[in-house]
Amino acid sequence: MDRNRFKTVAFKVGDGNKRNFIELALEIEKKIGLIEYLCTDKNPSYSYYKLANKHISSKSETCLVESFNSSMRDMLARLNRRTKRFSKCIEMLRLTLIMFFNKQISYVVYL
Repeated sequence: MDRNRFKTVAFKVGDGNKRNFIELALEIEKKIGLIEYLCTDKNPSYSYYKLANKHISSKSETCLVESFNSSMRDMLARLNRRTKRFSKCIEMLRLTLIMFFNKQISYVVYL
């Protein structure tokens, strides 16, 4: 998430392992290049690939992302609980998030 523009740059559906982080990092690098600051929690997977000039590893710096995740769980029923609304297919979750992010970015205002 870009703090300055409050915009999601990229996302990856997965469990936060090294492989998922490297795939996400390569996607971010392809879109915006090397970034100045990277703020993450203390997951050891984030140290395998240098994505930023300065890497801050602290839970206090990830409040924007956690707040956005909470809002997304409120808006998307499939992220609430593992009940009948929840699809176990990872691909469906990924496609739902793509639709959600595109709706957030590409809305049109008619006057």
